[in-house]
Amino acid sequence: MKDIETYEECQFLIERFYDKLMGDEHIGHYFRDLNLSKHIPRVAEFWAFILIDRTGYTGNMMDAHARLPLKVDDFDRWLTLFHETVREHFSGEKANLAIERSTLIAWTMKSKLT
Repeated sequence: MKDIETYEECQFLIERFYDKLMGDEHIGHYFRDLNLSKHIPRVAEFWAFILIDRTGYTGNMMDAHARLPLKVDDFDRWLTLFHETVREHFSGEKANLAIERSTLIAWTMKSKLT
């Protein structure tokens, strides 16, 4: 498997992640009303900013997700699905960074709920 190197690969990762997320019995219902044609490119821009230093992302992903009625254990499920998706499709330094950063994001969001 190759590493994450381009915006297109970030978008592919997020598309596969949302495929998993939307079908998940535990947390999929939180995301079913999203306009995915707008949401996925925005999330892909966030991850491209984090992983490959791509410019262009503005906003605060944490604030956007803080408005969802997610519970602490929901972030554990989100994290499991994200890690599975990364590991299924990518391997390398940037893939490992995606796992590390997603863990930090989930921890931060969970800490805001407690």
